[in-house]
Amino acid sequence: MQDAYSLFGDYLKSAGKVAIAYSGGFDSAYMLAAASEFIPDDHIAIFVDTPMVSDRQRKNAKIIAETLNSPLIIVNLEWQDMPEVTKNNGQRCYFCKSAIYDNVRSIALDLGCDVSICGDNYDDLSVDRPGRRAVDEYHILKPLENLKISRKDIVEKVKSLDLGCTIIKDTCLSTRIPFGTPINENTMRSIESYEQAVRDLCGVEQVRFRYYEYHAKIQTSPPEIYRLKEKELELRNYFLKKGISIEIDLDGYKG
Repeated sequence: MQDAYSLFGDYLKSAGKVAIAYSGGFDSAYMLAAASEFIPDDHIAIFVDTPMVSDRQRKNAKIIAETLNSPLIIVNLEWQDMPEVTKNNGQRCYFCKSAIYDNVRSIALDLGCDVSICGDNYDDLSVDRPGRRAVDEYHILKPLENLKISRKDIVEKVKSLDLGCTIIKDTCLSTRIPFGTPINENTMRSIESYEQAVRDLCGVEQVRFRYYEYHAKIQTSPPEIYRLKEKELELRNYFLKKGISIEIDLDGYKG
């Protein structure tokens, strides 16, 4: 039986010139690694950089593309390019993805690409994400989903590859803010710095700083929770100086 990665490779070889909506996360790294192996001269990675992307994710995206010798185009979007996103309502993800895929599709057409693809995988079908609507509106294909390639398949393969860096699942920084609370540059950079402070202080890899202005819930992966508990007093003191009370999520981050 053909494995998922070679199955995706066969898809790529039949697709023509491929534009990859690339973020540097697990799904897009999987696609880029396969493209580098199976169609090295017929793909392009398009990284749409937004203010909601962490610097760590931004750096990893560049390192992975360089390691794989994949051509990379970077597009920078600013707040004024997606004003609806700053309102942070229930459709924030849709407006963000619309701005991203609009750019991916436009560049792909300019470069003569036959298809544009994104990293939605088979497991994403079970999750209600407003941003998925934008995928279809901008004619972005979802081969990982259509080929029934799961998150487990993707993570296992990516972890077996030498990509020049360690990928830790990062999500859009705006997901740390409750819907209805407007987001801005200062909030995004604060969250980014707070998460890095938790990593530095506790030695954890996965961090989510759920921010409610004067209170925050800190999450890490279940196996790393003990590290937060060991440094709980130091964490509390650090954030009290910032005017923020904290709690540690003992269930852990499972996203």
